[in-house]
Amino acid sequence: MALAVRALAVLTAALSLTAAATAEGPATAGTTPGTGHVALDLATPQPAECLGQTDGPWAVVAPYGWIFGMKGTVGAGRLTAPVDLSVADAIDKLKDLKGAAQLHVESGYGPVGVIADLTYMRLQPAAGPVTVDTRSTLFELLGMYRVVSSGGGAGAVTFDVLGGARYYRFSNAITGSAFGLLSAERENKWIDLVVGARAGVQVTDDLGLFARGDVGGFGIGHSSERACNVIVGFDYRCSECASFLGGYRWLKIDRESGVGRDRFLLDATLSGPFVAFALRF
Repeated sequence: MALAVRALAVLTAALSLTAAATAEGPATAGTTPGTGHVALDLATPQPAECLGQTDGPWAVVAPYGWIFGMKGTVGAGRLTAPVDLSVADAIDKLKDLKGAAQLHVESGYGPVGVIADLTYMRLQPAAGPVTVDTRSTLFELLGMYRVVSSGGGAGAVTFDVLGGARYYRFSNAITGSAFGLLSAERENKWIDLVVGARAGVQVTDDLGLFARGDVGGFGIGHSSERACNVIVGFDYRCSECASFLGGYRWLKIDRESGVGRDRFLLDATLSGPFVAFALRF
């Protein structure tokens, strides 16, 4: 059961590891993993996550990594496994990661933009009394509009509204007992409507702080009962077109569907630090 829990946690860890972030931004912006921020004035350094020009086309590309712990419950068919994995445990379990990819892209014109974030992860822990093979894909497509922008330089503030959809696809395969007599495998995919906002403040010409929050699902149709995403971090501009970002992210997903052999359950919170490198065009 411990392996199941850690494997599932790794599932989420990989899931976030590959995708965790969203970006949003205007102008020549920068970006923040899992938050989908953009905004940058090439003339005046500003936080990629929240500051940017209000005129002209802009784009941000930011590969990133999110290592997180997972706490909650995961189930497939008749089997349910509690998960309680710390960030340290997740790092130790990276050896079970069989594949991962995480990329955040933003593009727009002036205060209007589009944010796309793709995350893929596959975890397959070593054999044991209970083994788990998890594959997860998250794709987020959001529209953004900057409603507040106080200019560039130290003290500048921005505020964006976000709206769109997040696609989830999870596959959980659980095998239990020493002889593998009990097994269950389920794939579940759905789409959540998402609404949120993000804000940023420029501390110095090169350093900015940002925060993003969004909620989704709302139990509409086959969507999640609720999904909450919170990201906080910093953006340090190291050159005219590149920024280093770091911070912490929390992602809560509550989704259950089917009954009996068709049952699928994911009720867990993923949380941990992230780092990203953003290129602005």
